[in-house]
Amino acid sequence: MKSLIKNYFLASLTLIVVAASAAFAQVPDPGTPGPLAVTREEYNFGDTAFQPSDFPGPVELRASIHYPTNLPGGPYPVIVFLHGRHATCFKGNTQLLQWPCTDNGSQPIPSFQGYDYVSQVLASNGYVVVSVSANGVNAVDNAVFDLGALARAELLQKHLDILKTFNTTGGAPFGTKFVGKFDLTRVGTMGHSRGGEGVVRHYVLNNQLGAPYGIKAVFPLAPVDFSRFVVNNAALNVMLPYCDGDVSDLQGVHFYDDARYNVPADQSPKHYELVMGANHNFFNTIWSPDSSVFPGATNDWLTFVPGGHSDSHCGSGKTNQRLTEAQQRGVGLAYMTAFFRAYVGVETQFIPLLTGDAPPPPSAQTTSLFVSYHAPASLRLDVNRLLGDNNLTTNTLGAVATQTALSPYELCGGNTPQPATCVAGANNAQQPHTTPSARSPLRGLSQLRTGWDDITGNYRNNIPAALGNVSGFQAVQFRVGVNFADVRNFEGLAQDFRVVLTDASGGSASVRVSDVSGALFFPPGEVLAVPKVVLNTVRIPLSAFNGVNLNAVRSVQFTFNERLQGGVLITDVAFASAPQ
Repeated sequence: MKSLIKNYFLASLTLIVVAASAAFAQVPDPGTPGPLAVTREEYNFGDTAFQPSDFPGPVELRASIHYPTNLPGGPYPVIVFLHGRHATCFKGNTQLLQWPCTDNGSQPIPSFQGYDYVSQVLASNGYVVVSVSANGVNAVDNAVFDLGALARAELLQKHLDILKTFNTTGGAPFGTKFVGKFDLTRVGTMGHSRGGEGVVRHYVLNNQLGAPYGIKAVFPLAPVDFSRFVVNNAALNVMLPYCDGDVSDLQGVHFYDDARYNVPADQSPKHYELVMGANHNFFNTIWSPDSSVFPGATNDWLTFVPGGHSDSHCGSGKTNQRLTEAQQRGVGLAYMTAFFRAYVGVETQFIPLLTGDAPPPPSAQTTSLFVSYHAPASLRLDVNRLLGDNNLTTNTLGAVATQTALSPYELCGGNTPQPATCVAGANNAQQPHTTPSARSPLRGLSQLRTGWDDITGNYRNNIPAALGNVSGFQAVQFRVGVNFADVRNFEGLAQDFRVVLTDASGGSASVRVSDVSGALFFPPGEVLAVPKVVLNTVRIPLSAFNGVNLNAVRSVQFTFNERLQGGVLITDVAFASAPQ
């Protein structure tokens, strides 16, 4: 059975890559170094230079800056990186969690240097990239209720204040070199692990302070989401490593789920990538055992997951689908650079990568990933958000929603009275969309849980005549995942069904999901945190529905006639277009 999983991934993802390549062959590779030479420098104002609010102790103000050598032109957009929680100091082969490094002979672990590979490429394409050290926060963050989220946010804001000084009057250690060279109205932030929640908390803090800096894009990488802060009115991208052994419940998917309908007129796009075979640490070179000379560098899946070596997908056996350090950093490089260049630098040629309309570029070094995309409000017609029980019979457009021969046909995972989880018998790590939050009582993602026992099963959403002209949209899309706990799904075998559009004259056309997406894979793995269900976006071009009058569409139907039986989880049925 395990070989079936591997073969399915290869076949389905190859199909997607071939189809997408034909349509978007012109998309350049965002991970390619640019034409500009790059200089890297650091500034360091001391280990105890900054005191966050209500925090147990002072922290350092240290960071690296990558920038185009000699600073031709400008001002340049600014990208700020924040690493996550890791050991702060080392002495010989011993790692320590203290700040400052007070043990005789101990030295700081420079986690902030672990993303230089991304900084180098962005700077070579005309960006200034600042990577912030947060060892002082990491040493004592568990002593405060929010686990350091506000301290990290204030630390980022302080560094932006420092950059503002460099940009306006100059200052040590750079003199006037950077005066007029930073465009602080165009800022992007990336945070890894607890740093992921840190950059989201920083976005909220910056807005609370009157938005002195123009945060255009926020990228939580393998993040925690303890307190459920939300990014609205800025682009969001969450990267989720399937084999994360640290944040094994992939709780960071809440950032995407919570933001979708939080602000009715939100004009910012939301994205996430589920990266198969990726773990937590390999995105940071300092935390990666084959790349680092510092203690504490480890393969987190094998270190922290009991029995993790034996897992067929994430383990260390012959059947494993694990990414190497280089492959994993390739994914991080490709999608971080694409995201920031698209939404901070307004280099819109990279957007098809972020919507899943183009395949992963060569720099990503893998095609085993799934891209999800939530369109800005003006580029989206929500057919059924599936937020409450009323949506089982009346969709978001106010039209009839119906089912035939489906069982169960119910919502789960969202607010009461829905059941809190959706996958029977699964632990929290196996169902990230509903995993609890350490510092918030908020529930998870509302999902349609359904299944079929013969080929007559179908799920239909009618569309009012006044809203039936969908010709201005690019695609019909939805999120879906295979419920591995439903016995009607066979381990290792993909599910499939058809999406049918019908117009006012009764004309219809259907597209088989497997012809455009690999999202209906059976989740691989069997050790503790896997298999896990993440609902991934299926996005079908409207041009594929030959013969349907797109000016007068009257229904969207999922017809479950490709498999004799099965069970799936569904949400976010919509017509949508990509940002331009």
